[in-house]
Amino acid sequence: MGEHLELIVAEKPKVAEKIAFALCSNAKRKALGGIAYYEGTATEDGTEIAVAPAVGHVYTLVEKEKTNTYPAFDIEWVPSFEVEKGAAYTKGYVKLLENLSKKAEKLTVACDYDIEGSLIGYNVFRFAYKKKTGARMKFSALTKEDLVGAYVERGELDYNNAFAGEARHILDWYYGINLSRALMSALKAANRFKIMSIGRVQGPALGILAQLELKIRAFVPTPYWEVTIYIKDIEFMHSSGRFENEEEAHKALEATKKEGTIESIEKREQIVQPNPPFDLTSLQVEAYRVFGVAPARTLELAQTLYEGSLISYPRTSSQKLPAKLNLSGIIKKLSENSEYAKQANTLLDNKWFKPLEGKKEDPAHPAIHPTGQSPSGKLEEPERKLYDLIVRRFLSTFAPNTKKERTAVVADSNGQKYSASGVITTEKGWIDFYGQYYKTEDKELPQFSKGEKVQLEKKKKTKKETKPPRRYTDASIISELEDHHLGTKSTRATIVETLHKRGYMTGKSIQVSDLGLKVIDVLGKYAPEILDENLTRKLEDDMEEIQNGKMGKDDVVKEGKEILIQILDKFKKSEVKIGNELLGALEASEKIRNTVGICDKCGAQLRIIKMRLGKQFIGCGGYPNCRNAYPLPGGAWVMPTEKPCGTCGKPVVIVKMSKGRSAFQMCIDPKCPTKANWGKKKEEKDNNVKVAEKAEGQTATKTEGTGKGAEV
Repeated sequence: MGEHLELIVAEKPKVAEKIAFALCSNAKRKALGGIAYYEGTATEDGTEIAVAPAVGHVYTLVEKEKTNTYPAFDIEWVPSFEVEKGAAYTKGYVKLLENLSKKAEKLTVACDYDIEGSLIGYNVFRFAYKKKTGARMKFSALTKEDLVGAYVERGELDYNNAFAGEARHILDWYYGINLSRALMSALKAANRFKIMSIGRVQGPALGILAQLELKIRAFVPTPYWEVTIYIKDIEFMHSSGRFENEEEAHKALEATKKEGTIESIEKREQIVQPNPPFDLTSLQVEAYRVFGVAPARTLELAQTLYEGSLISYPRTSSQKLPAKLNLSGIIKKLSENSEYAKQANTLLDNKWFKPLEGKKEDPAHPAIHPTGQSPSGKLEEPERKLYDLIVRRFLSTFAPNTKKERTAVVADSNGQKYSASGVITTEKGWIDFYGQYYKTEDKELPQFSKGEKVQLEKKKKTKKETKPPRRYTDASIISELEDHHLGTKSTRATIVETLHKRGYMTGKSIQVSDLGLKVIDVLGKYAPEILDENLTRKLEDDMEEIQNGKMGKDDVVKEGKEILIQILDKFKKSEVKIGNELLGALEASEKIRNTVGICDKCGAQLRIIKMRLGKQFIGCGGYPNCRNAYPLPGGAWVMPTEKPCGTCGKPVVIVKMSKGRSAFQMCIDPKCPTKANWGKKKEEKDNNVKVAEKAEGQTATKTEGTGKGAEV
């Protein structure tokens, strides 16, 4: 390469390759220390460029002098590989960036355009490049058109984004490390060591869940009675609705005769607009509803589709599709795909190019949408399903409104009035475009006419009970956190996963454990600020003000630090009391959490037994009389499912090997027929035990707070 080299930094290896081949007609793959990068001449202006990847955050926050006490605030940025065993793979990437930086006279950040991507690029700029000349590419899709446009229009580094990202990481480190150390120190004071965590967002999130859990546990069902009749096989409900007094319900039933009259029929047209295009939260909620996919997994799949140039950047809060995206062009491209040709051609033929948009906006990115590009090969089934959902949602936003007819029928029997309702779709509109993902509510009533004499086929009184509030799911709590302005679009799923992992809550229909409730109870008593939504929301708002250039990074960090010092001072004074109160709940929780099922040899409880150096196995509580045992992978996170294997009847557990790998379920018996093909690549995929790819063999997951052990 010549003297005037421009180094372009991408966030991941696949993205670096996309950028290089989009910008250069002569791009060539090179390697240094086994790490690939690309060289070429930019077609637009003849600049010699090198495109090199990071792998997410290659720099992390650590204490300058390592301690195990709190408070701890003396931290610095260092290469991740120097302090984290799990980040060893990042060493080659850092060395590559440092080497190319020496040759470059200009650096352009082409990482994801959000505060995380901006911070990744900014850290490379100041720690590897160490010169003054920097620029920024901003794009929302990895198509050639988008990338070339972003390169031509590249501007100054987005310092405010980077400063907001750095403030978030520093505060998340401060709060996560110090509060978690405080909890563990309290337990140590009660003569027990246990890894526990709480954080700046974790606390209020757990507080929301615990508040609902307490309502559910305190709920006392109240009986009520419903009186119904059947006419033409349709159930009619008494106009009084719920009877709280059984005698009144009985009187209404007795007064109802075997005949009745149709008193009124009301019909009204209902216009149903399409759903807006997806932002990340609504995509996670819908994917959970339709496919049962966990929100964190949905983000992983969406990221894969983005890196394949199939969809736009998924970490967005926007429900807007601006015209500059060339929406008609995207629809035209989709019309060339047989899966979507019918719907896309309908839009093209009618020139329906104005989408129904939602209220939410994001200054950095539009709503999630397909790029129109076809997959280069066959997508894996999870990616294919999510892509199909995104495409059909996108197409449906351009389609006409759906029209429905709602009918309300009132029948009278000896002065007792009953009603039934029905709904039918008269014009499908956008439903035809959204297809199988639309959940119909249609219920067609038979023909009735006003004044019609009818026979009652049946009448009955039914006793029911009021039900407690519905529990959150992993998807609905993410939506709730967004409504409360807690966390960010990128990290809410991680927060929920962490709460599961710490044993604070369990189940798809989330139940807060006794340990989770005790943590909330103790913190609420001795350090309520940790659970204060308003405090967390204030810090979130301040970080947005940094992005907008209205507040300084140092001022926000200083304020957050001062508040934390006050919290920790109060906590330390009650450390022994806190530890003693947590200890009982922790031991009870561990006993439940480590109980796998019943031993088929002796009937005692099978439990997860943890040993030193991460070794573990499932052993029988009847030991030494019963030595029944089953192996577990060392260091893996294991959670009982409370359900038997459908093949052999032994207990099933959930296993997650490490960060970057998907969790999977397995029978505990290594001889179970379900494990006959384990270790074989194809069968591994078929059993959903596929290891998520890491960039060039590793994955760098984007989170708030990169300090080792930091929690949000």
